Amino acid sequence: MKAARDTKTTPSVIRTPDSRASQTGPLIAYLAALAAVAGVPLHLYWALGGTWGYPGGAAAAGLPGLRAVNLVVSALLACGAVYLYGLARPWARRRPALLVLAPVWAAAVVCVSHGLFGIATKSLYLAGLKSAVSWPEHDLTAGQKNLAALHDLVIFEPWFLVLGFLLALAGRWFAGPAVSRRWTLSLVAAIVLIDAFGAALALTHHRFAVALPTG
Repeated sequence: MKAARDTKTTPSVIRTPDSRASQTGPLIAYLAALAAVAGVPLHLYWALGGTWGYPGGAAAAGLPGLRAVNLVVSALLACGAVYLYGLARPWARRRPALLVLAPVWAAAVVCVSHGLFGIATKSLYLAGLKSAVSWPEHDLTAGQKNLAALHDLVIFEPWFLVLGFLLALAGRWFAGPAVSRRWTLSLVAAIVLIDAFGAALALTHHRFAVALPTG
């Protein structure tokens, strides 16, 4: 009888990779939601006419359509935070994974590629390679450019990078072990392509931009 008792296992003690993932996955989704919410106040501040953080301050803040863009970004970040919170809720599991994960994948690619490219270019600029960054059309002093590059390097680009990695991890958890490898590879491929495209534009002194209607 003693031998039989010794061979018994206690299911509550056994920890599998899947059980650990089921515990940490929702936490990562919540952290990603918090990171998204953290960007809302600053964009609202810019949308309401604030100038701190803009290259050149008020001169840049007055560009046509910029307030509207920041208002839209604020709304997108808030909606994204709600979506990420819902990712850990049971309703998300009742929908096709591809449908649920498509916006998470796109946001992760944009944020990580933005953060990596921004950190690289601003680091090169502050190190002395001034052609690494193409500034807006209005005139900026050397001091304004250096301050803007420092803000990007220390505050804004790291936020993009952290948010992007949290999105990638949250999506990987939701995708599950069966497709997690494809999820990761597709993210890496898209990020490399986007940053390579940005580097090609920078090397050829071109800039890609979307024109906003000014009425």
